[in-house]
Amino acid sequence: MFSLLLAAIFKVALPFIFIVALIDALTMTRTKRARVMRRSGSTYKSIGERLAVSPTTARRYALA
Repeated sequence: MFSLLLAAIFKVALPFIFIVALIDALTMTRTKRARVMRRSGSTYKSIGERLAVSPTTARRYALA
């Protein structure tokens, strides 16, 4: 019984969670992307370069 439950989790639940996380990552707004990059230690300059905006705009996005 336990192995059946474990198999169901790995065959159904984990791929579903992966798909939801992938869709979330692909549809992130610039503001959310800037916040994530800033939390991971990126500078405003590097965030601006990746988002093709100025460092000032990147800062505004990250702080919004």
